[in-house]
Amino acid sequence: MERRNNSKEWIKSLKIAIINNDLNKIEEYSKRDIPQFSSIEKAQEALALITQAKTILENKKNEIAKIMQQLKQTKNFIQNTPSSAIFSKEG
Repeated sequence: MERRNNSKEWIKSLKIAIINNDLNKIEEYSKRDIPQFSSIEKAQEALALITQAKTILENKKNEIAKIMQQLKQTKNFIQNTPSSAIFSKEG
């Protein structure tokens, strides 16, 4: 009976993490063992939640990669631009 409660709590907590877009909690649940479920329906629900969590993490990964690329471009621009052009004095 405790395993069923454990699986219900696991599903509930993962749902909350997904709804809140809580990346730390989603990551925490991705590292935990997945509990055994009392029915096929609960296992399918867990699979759907895992798929949603994976999508959230992949989207965040892509967002971070895009930001990193922009930072690299900015760094290259600054490194390849003479400082006199960046800090020109007007007036």
